[in-house]
Amino acid sequence: MATTVTEVGLPSGRAIRRWTRRRGRARSDAPLSEFFGDVYTGVFAVVMATSIVISLSSDVARQGGTGPATLPGPGPGLQAEWLVMLPALAAVAAFTGVVVRLGPLALSGPEGVWWLPLAVERRTLLRPMAARWPAVGAVLGGVAGAAVAVATGSPAIVIVGSALLGAAFTVGLVIAAGMTQRAPATHRAIRVSADLTLAAVPVTGLAVALAGVPAPAPGPGLVTPAVVAAAVAVALAARWERGLDAVPGAHLRARGVVADEALVAVLSLDPRGLGRALAVREERSGRARSSSMSWLARVPRRARPAAALVTADALLLMRTPRHIAQVILSATLPGLALLAAKPSTVAVSATVLIGAYVAALAAADGARQAHMSPVLDSALPLSHSAVRLLRLVAPTVVMTGWMSAVTVMVGWRHGDLAGWVLLGLASAPVWAAAVVRAAYRPLPDFTGPQIDTPLGPLPPGGSAAMMQGPDVALVGASPWVVALLIGAVPPFVLVLQAVLAAAAIALTARPRRTVPPGRR
Repeated sequence: MATTVTEVGLPSGRAIRRWTRRRGRARSDAPLSEFFGDVYTGVFAVVMATSIVISLSSDVARQGGTGPATLPGPGPGLQAEWLVMLPALAAVAAFTGVVVRLGPLALSGPEGVWWLPLAVERRTLLRPMAARWPAVGAVLGGVAGAAVAVATGSPAIVIVGSALLGAAFTVGLVIAAGMTQRAPATHRAIRVSADLTLAAVPVTGLAVALAGVPAPAPGPGLVTPAVVAAAVAVALAARWERGLDAVPGAHLRARGVVADEALVAVLSLDPRGLGRALAVREERSGRARSSSMSWLARVPRRARPAAALVTADALLLMRTPRHIAQVILSATLPGLALLAAKPSTVAVSATVLIGAYVAALAAADGARQAHMSPVLDSALPLSHSAVRLLRLVAPTVVMTGWMSAVTVMVGWRHGDLAGWVLLGLASAPVWAAAVVRAAYRPLPDFTGPQIDTPLGPLPPGGSAAMMQGPDVALVGASPWVVALLIGAVPPFVLVLQAVLAAAAIALTARPRRTVPPGRR
């Protein structure tokens, strides 16, 4: 009979966790009321988010559409229920992809340093960490399932069954990711499948709209599969819990590093850092195909630094398939709104603006990496203004093609195709300027006094730093909103868009002035 850790007099993993928690409370000066305040804030945020999702789903069920038809003709017939089912599926797929990248089983840096070398039982030591992501998945899947049932006008028993099925399905995905954490190939397959599912959601929406496929309506027979799925999820959870002690410490530390980096990026209000953390790959990347870049030899000597910078941005985009997919798939968002049976101006405007910003972000990865490591910017004999102007080239070219495709779809519904295409071409520099300005924005200063907010202490000017970039997009996209509201592109809108594009370029090209510490 094998001797366990507790049989030879050593503490168990549960005792180590209890001792760590007790010593942490003894050294902490935070009152107990702060803990209850954090719990209240978290529960209140979950309840409010759930209420909003259920309320929007019930509006879809009552109205049978996204709003009054404001476009000249009816759409091909995308039912409103699909506008709830597809985002619910996208939310589950995106959550699964994040969970696979962050674990689901991981230890933070201090936990890995202090706990892993101890001669204690890891099964009870890791049990709370293993329960975190399944608990979040149960809430997310339950809300998504309930929203789908509410959108179809189902009775209460069907809503409960749909919520149970969504929660069990999401928890099963999380546990499957945890059980395969020791197998890198299988773990990667789950991550790739989640990413492909997320990418296929807008494409599926377009196919469903063009084919006129009716949305499936859940019935009372859904309760039985929901109960079976819940039983399967419980069985998988029990099996995963029995194998927690077999996960190598290297895997726990590697996932913990990614999770710590993502947490620091969130607390620092740095979306760039969050994107870098979630883009980490544990597999060794293959060597990209080399290019002689012979065209640079034909460029005049004085223009070669500028050509090198533009070439670097272009090659970075072409050698990152996920960014290319991001540009293509973001163009399907306006298509979904335009193909709805009752399209609304609000939905079309929101999808155009969101899709344009997402596509521009994919083309500005070079500027974001240059802000983190300005090696290339510093090595080239170029001024700060010239560097930022050159960083605008790749996003502008990408957004020119993106806007051309989107404005063709908008002109198909509104008429005046030439006017919409001209408006899209004039607005392409605005989106490029917005993402480049956001890439070079400074991080918030956490060294000074903080401002207490319901979300915790924030530095002064933190919200202003976060809006650097999106502010240009919001102001520069106002002609688009006006044109969509009136359903036409008058000449003054084109002139206004051209003026705002020039102002956005000038604002982005202006380098940020730094004040020496002695003169502050």
